[in-house]
Amino acid sequence: MMIQLTHPEPNYEFWIDAMEITVMERYTRPPSMLITMNDDRPNVTALVLKNGKIMSCKETPAEIMQIVKGNMP
Repeated sequence: MMIQLTHPEPNYEFWIDAMEITVMERYTRPPSMLITMNDDRPNVTALVLKNGKIMSCKETPAEIMQIVKGNMP
């Protein structure tokens, strides 16, 4: 089942087979950092696929689960 997620970079369409996702992990920036090298880095969720490839999207793992449940027949 293909679902559409939001790519962290603008101007990309991101479709992924939900059955290929094995792990979802959310990254959130700390509220304050002494050294900021990636200040513009968005909060993202890392998706690990069955083939070992790692992708990222803006949705949280809970939002992804809701999208998958909403698309179930």
